[in-house]
Amino acid sequence: MRKPTYAALAQVRAWGWSVSYASGSPAPQGNPRHYKYLWQVFSAESPWQEAAFFEHAPVLCNADFRREVQRLADLGLTCLVYGFRRPRNDPANPWDLTHARWQGWTFAPAWDDDTDPPDTEGHK
Repeated sequence: MRKPTYAALAQVRAWGWSVSYASGSPAPQGNPRHYKYLWQVFSAESPWQEAAFFEHAPVLCNADFRREVQRLADLGLTCLVYGFRRPRNDPANPWDLTHARWQGWTFAPAWDDDTDPPDTEGHK
């Protein structure tokens, strides 16, 4: 994983890239009812680097993430994207959320309870 630093951002910009997916999948995959994908976007506007970035930067839903990347592109700014997913707390999921595997996880709301707008592929 490429760390969220201004030096890493400069390197990506030197390669001519406007967006670099530094961790996580570049797009949500699978059944949107099972997982919620979330994003953090690091750019020259970010006031934090490294661990402080992950602690303080906003966590964006898909719709907000797409808008933010477009806003940065419109300004000619490069960004590093960090994506992750959370299992949805939904009894309709195909797994037992009380199983030891899920101990300590932070769950996303069930699809029907999620107030974020869906993207073009149906992920909220």
